[in-house]
Amino acid sequence: MVEGVRVEQFRVEQTEALLHFLRVVYAEDARKYEPGFWKWHYLENPNTKIEDIPLWVVTSGTEIAGQLATIPVQVEVGSGTRPAIWILDFIVREDFRGKGLGKRLVQAAGEKYPTMITLGINEQSAGVFRSLGWVDMGRVHRYQRVLYAGNGLKGAAQNRLVRGGLNLLSAPLRWGAGRAKAGKRYSVRTVSTFGADFDELWERASTQWPCAVRRDARTLAWQFEKQPGKAFEILGAYARERLMGYAVLFFRKEIDRGGAAKAAISDLCYERENAKEIVDTLIEDALRRAVERRAGSLVTDVLDELTEESLRRHGFWRIAKSPQFMAWAAEGKQTICKPENWFLTRGDSDVSIIEQPNLG
Repeated sequence: MVEGVRVEQFRVEQTEALLHFLRVVYAEDARKYEPGFWKWHYLENPNTKIEDIPLWVVTSGTEIAGQLATIPVQVEVGSGTRPAIWILDFIVREDFRGKGLGKRLVQAAGEKYPTMITLGINEQSAGVFRSLGWVDMGRVHRYQRVLYAGNGLKGAAQNRLVRGGLNLLSAPLRWGAGRAKAGKRYSVRTVSTFGADFDELWERASTQWPCAVRRDARTLAWQFEKQPGKAFEILGAYARERLMGYAVLFFRKEIDRGGAAKAAISDLCYERENAKEIVDTLIEDALRRAVERRAGSLVTDVLDELTEESLRRHGFWRIAKSPQFMAWAAEGKQTICKPENWFLTRGDSDVSIIEQPNLG
């Protein structure tokens, strides 16, 4: 115990002190402490209760010197559902480190949530988690297909002549991108909002995987319709009027009206019946739209054998840089702590959240 220093669950009346702490430790990343974004991120999540916010802080008097910030989720494990948290941000101010406060933050969260998962933490934080019995499950798999190389290459994108030359040279990389191979059983159309059919799809789809974060319509709307400063595109794959799968796309801001530097498949989900054809259809349509928008590349993060096979068939390759995946469970560890049991996408981590806004 450090005299005068406490680890406690965050209370909403501490918001101003926490935002001040974030302004200090993330001085170069204004999105971390922008009040509207922070409120959406941590208070407006449909699984959050204001009287029980899943965020823990180190306090010294009225000052905050560290935090473990999470978002609550429902995790499907086998035939049941359990409450869990994604750990998104874990930091202790430098002058408070080396006192065991980081461990105490994680332990405090574990006392309330017996299932905890995280993606993309740094090695220092991972060391703390390992010391508390967390299981390192490798990395989520990141895939990329280059389309307009000039638009996606830093430096070159700002020079019209260089950018145009590289885009021309990379034309062979776009060959066949978005060309329909899956057949015409399913039609893909843009969807304006997540409705009850998305809940129905999830109930049918979720039985495919031993472990997956629940994708109900409320949570999808929170992340992809209501996220401040961002516009996502929702694609639905339909058999007549029945929703069979969906993909969510994100396009970065255009470069001088010449195309976006990058596009991403932020989330993807599909019906169990005819799954391969549904996934192929969605990926082909995502590629077609990325080419139409002259995106430098199309990228996604995923743990799902069927989706990964489709990505490789459609010219994507796996790249080394991707978020680390770790988990801790008081019960059901044999199921939860095996990466092959999980269905994960880019939307499950905070990657789709920390990407810079594409509006304004």
